[in-house]
Amino acid sequence: MPDPSEHVPVIAVASGKGGVGKTTVAVNLALALTARGLRTGLVDADLYGPDVPRMMGLRRRAEASSVTLFARPGAPDARLQTVSQHGVQLASAAFLLGENQGLAIAGGMAQLLVRRLLSDSDWGSLDYLVMDLPPGTADIQQYVFALTGRPMCVLVVVTPQVIAHQDARRLIADLNRRGGRGIAGGVDVAGVENMSGQVCPDCGQTTPLFPSAPDAESIWGLIPRLASVPFSYHAARDADQGRPVMVTGAVPEQVAAYQLIAAQVAERLPRP
Repeated sequence: MPDPSEHVPVIAVASGKGGVGKTTVAVNLALALTARGLRTGLVDADLYGPDVPRMMGLRRRAEASSVTLFARPGAPDARLQTVSQHGVQLASAAFLLGENQGLAIAGGMAQLLVRRLLSDSDWGSLDYLVMDLPPGTADIQQYVFALTGRPMCVLVVVTPQVIAHQDARRLIADLNRRGGRGIAGGVDVAGVENMSGQVCPDCGQTTPLFPSAPDAESIWGLIPRLASVPFSYHAARDADQGRPVMVTGAVPEQVAAYQLIAAQVAERLPRP
């Protein structure tokens, strides 16, 4: 079958800094797209912190002695097997390493491994491919943003804090340089505000969790905000145990937000 990385629309979930809940958004977005009847793959491209499998209830404890970065087409084990969980097809470096092993590879080698996860994985038929990127604008992000010949949406995740917005503005500036649709070219760029408030586990009321960035320093004058996702202690606890909120349905405010994001992304990034 044709290489899915060349034809399937890519949703690259990115952030300017770590700790904003980017992986949580990527996981639940993939699940929300699946709930809409869309065949969805999820590439865990955050090689240095590949947490997608654990958030989806999968762990590999056995340590690996080596990792193959490139395989000759047609060679034995040239194709990586994806893992299906909750209806989402997954490819992650966490399937290639023990959970306590680190991946210490330089930028060019990291790009090779991301290319392998993207193009050498045995994907079934897909409607969308979600990619969870590392924070910032380093080698892996540069490789993904340079992918050509396919529709792409970059989803920038921030918390309300001014520091998160400042770092996200740097990311958006890099996308500006490349030329994004709505910015200047072929890549659509939108945003998600994560941890927009805190849902009280007792009364259900939502209260502020962080001070908001001033308008002059916010990214919302640069890109559209698709939704705001409140923080929930219950959802965070469940995620640590491999039960995403789009599976448990335990926090309706979060479920509604992810459903809204999935609907808008599907509208902004139609399938071929």
